[in-house]
Amino acid sequence: MLKLENDALLVELKEDGAELTRIFDKNSEKEFLWHADGAFWGRHSPVLFPTVGRLVEDTYLVDGKPFHLGQHGFARDRIFQVTDQSEQSITLRLEADEESLLIYPFRFALEISYRLEGGTIHVGYHVVNLDDKTIYFSIGAHPAFNVPFVEGEVFEDYYLEFGATEQLDTLALSGPYLSGEKKKIADAKKLALNYDLFANDALIFEGLTKNEITIRSRKNRHFVKVAFPNFKYVGIWTPKPGTPFLCIEPWFGIADTKGASVELQDKKAMEELAVGNDFSSEYTITIG
Repeated sequence: MLKLENDALLVELKEDGAELTRIFDKNSEKEFLWHADGAFWGRHSPVLFPTVGRLVEDTYLVDGKPFHLGQHGFARDRIFQVTDQSEQSITLRLEADEESLLIYPFRFALEISYRLEGGTIHVGYHVVNLDDKTIYFSIGAHPAFNVPFVEGEVFEDYYLEFGATEQLDTLALSGPYLSGEKKKIADAKKLALNYDLFANDALIFEGLTKNEITIRSRKNRHFVKVAFPNFKYVGIWTPKPGTPFLCIEPWFGIADTKGASVELQDKKAMEELAVGNDFSSEYTITIG
């Protein structure tokens, strides 16, 4: 287990999937990251790469040849190597190998970095094209936060606060795929949480005015704020009634639309990297 620490936070993570496994707030002495209880969901904060969401029949095409990937890609199940580490920051790296080329025929390097600054965790994504051709990929986050924060409270005591008044129209799902339709949730800056919101799986918002969502309670002062400048989409998810966590998931990429498998370069919301180019982005988690 790897550890980062400052005066405000204790953060733990692992080489397996470069995944955050703990966020402990020293001021409140509370745990804010989900503890991966398999009765609900056995992950904490997986990295989604090189696809986000489900592919039609877990299949995509490259120059007409079919390749197969499970939901959210393979990076979350691979071992990363630590390339740089200090008390308050760390970088982990994954490179293409013969195993990955069988399911994703592109040579790449993926670096995930974590850096503490007060009560904020900066999470950085860096993708490098190591191939002799253009590569295509999606990348995204999937952190799960304990809700409720405080024993004795319930999920419905909580609400989401957006960075601005937003037109909250979710991209509707048909099973694991986009249906091609939108569903109006609200026009609001605050959205009260209840499990009925997730009866059809995740809420998926595209192009928010301000890419910032805070989980708050009506009964205590604590909060978790996720800010994701430049990300195209955000998913919000909890799997079933009674689940004591909520995911806020910034994405560059999205599930397939129902229909037939497509060429990876034609898949909706893919990132494209020319030979020798790289991609960088960052989101933050602030605990208070």
